[in-house]
Amino acid sequence: MENKIGIIVGSLRKESFSKKIANAVADIQLGGFEFEIVSIDNLPVYNQDFDDFNNVPEEYTVFRNKIKGLNAFIFITPEYNRSIPGCLKNAVDIGSRPSDQNVWDNKPAAVFSSSL
Repeated sequence: MENKIGIIVGSLRKESFSKKIANAVADIQLGGFEFEIVSIDNLPVYNQDFDDFNNVPEEYTVFRNKIKGLNAFIFITPEYNRSIPGCLKNAVDIGSRPSDQNVWDNKPAAVFSSSL
């Protein structure tokens, strides 16, 4: 069985350095591992009311199901105002809620960060 590693890019800019790094990592042919870039470009801003009132956007469901099917993650992100970009934090929030259905639980992760 292959280990499926999700690559999540913390930048929405089409020509971002983070996306270029992600593409380079995804192209690595490493025995026993398969890399897949998981897009966060279309995720609406997290709102707990969506979960609380059973009105979850389809984009949340698709994202959460994708994450459930992966074994580990690499987050590739730019430094953004001495932190991470809001789009990456939003993706982490969507995957971690509702708290009893956290799709990140027990999955290893690494963070690659770049700055100019």
